[in-house]
Amino acid sequence: MAKPQASRAMVSVGRRLKALRTEVRPRVTQATVGLALGKSQDLVSLMENGGQLPTDHQLMVMFDLYGVDEAIRLDVLAEIRAARASQAAWWDEYLAHLPRSLVRLIELEDPANNVRISTGALIPWPGQVRPYMEAVDEFHQLENGVEKTATQHTVRLRRQDIFFRPDNPAVLDALCSEAAIRAQVGGPVVMKAQLDHLVEIMQRPNITLRIVPFSAGAAAATQVNLNVLDYPTPGDPGVASMDTGTSVAILEDPKEVRARRRRFDYLAAKALTPEESLELLETVSKEL
Repeated sequence: MAKPQASRAMVSVGRRLKALRTEVRPRVTQATVGLALGKSQDLVSLMENGGQLPTDHQLMVMFDLYGVDEAIRLDVLAEIRAARASQAAWWDEYLAHLPRSLVRLIELEDPANNVRISTGALIPWPGQVRPYMEAVDEFHQLENGVEKTATQHTVRLRRQDIFFRPDNPAVLDALCSEAAIRAQVGGPVVMKAQLDHLVEIMQRPNITLRIVPFSAGAAAATQVNLNVLDYPTPGDPGVASMDTGTSVAILEDPKEVRARRRRFDYLAAKALTPEESLELLETVSKEL
């Protein structure tokens, strides 16, 4: 059985294959495709619904049947190969120490090309340094144990790679309350290092951090912790997640995703500009 991330990549491929078939005039049926492949209509339906990837030979047969041009052939083939590769995931070695809901979130994060995050009174996880993580999770360490907590910190650092990879890094739009940069988590030395790190990564063109100031009132006091993930496939509604305190709630219903987008947009409207946020970060860092 494919991993959830691979399944999502396979669904994306399936959508493209279906679109290629249905755009042909006169329209080509699944039964016709099955006949050309020497397979059943059910297999074509399975592939178009993301249940199975076509072999390279099957793909070429479909391309010829649909009259697909060379540029699109190469693009779809690259997407299929990426979907196959996604079945071997870096996080597999950490599974014993991770909650299932977090694994599912990581599987969904990895192929995302745009990530919106709101973290309330905590520094957004893509910008956290390890000493800050350790200070935040000191209490949880008593419950989860030192080894499990340390592994989760290692995984969190590796999750950040999607924003720093050399090819097609994901775009990050992050929000946090002013309380997140004022609280001296781990003490002044740790917090200064944390704030200086945020200043550094904000120089990257794909990373935006905006701070919701205390003057924004209730918006600054809101402790909502949510992610909205978008994907490069046209028509993909995206995924949202919310930290419930004990697990991560994954929301894939388009209505639920739209509701979280609106929540994010409400908070973003109350935030400082990126330039103002950077200035505030530098000021608070100097005070430590």
